[in-house]
Amino acid sequence: MTALTVVSIRHGSVSIDLKAMPDFADQLLELALQFEQLEFDGTPGHLELFALFLEFCVQHSNPLALLVFEALNNELRADKTNIHVAIQQQELSEERARAIIRAYYSLWDVPDARILYQAAVGHPALLSSASAHLMALFGGQRGTGSCLDEARWMLQVYKPLVSGYVQRMSEFLCSETQDSRVIDAYPRGLHVFKWLLVPDSAPDAQYIESMPIMLPVIGLTQLIQVMVLFKTLFMSPGELVQKFKGYI
Repeated sequence: MTALTVVSIRHGSVSIDLKAMPDFADQLLELALQFEQLEFDGTPGHLELFALFLEFCVQHSNPLALLVFEALNNELRADKTNIHVAIQQQELSEERARAIIRAYYSLWDVPDARILYQAAVGHPALLSSASAHLMALFGGQRGTGSCLDEARWMLQVYKPLVSGYVQRMSEFLCSETQDSRVIDAYPRGLHVFKWLLVPDSAPDAQYIESMPIMLPVIGLTQLIQVMVLFKTLFMSPGELVQKFKGYI
């Protein structure tokens, strides 16, 4: 049996060790050396270093990214529980938690990774209990910041899962604003996808917070939340709907 080679990835005083077959180890070491030349804001923690290196590998080699993904899975024990629960148990800051989840789902479009995602889902007890009667509540926004903020961070974190949908919905909303009955309410358009990707392209707060803009953005944000839920649970929209007894 061929012995595994340990490759260490370091940033300052923080390091992670990855085990790989000798052929992969040489490639992994090469990427590790490139990665260690990068500069980051602040000092990443152990799990955050895992996440940063995973995203770096995704840009260069899917096979190596899969290796790092499996190691991160084992580190979080995310193969035993939902990734969001695993992250919550780490008691990380919101910013670091989002960075790790973003990295975790960065391989969503890779078939071999999809198998691992699905294997780790399990069956949430709340959705599996015959005695639980669930009601979905569609609320508003947090009450602070722009109505774009929540949609923006969800697009950043879950981009491979929702990007295509958000882009199509943005195009649909743009086309609807050309209706002669409402066009005067949209002097700067409704280019949600662009505003989310490039924050500096968004109009001023007064325009964003006007009802013709805010209401469709809030609706889109809620639809993104639903999409993330059924996709990460590997359910169809219809299967998810059947888990609830009512909606508000």
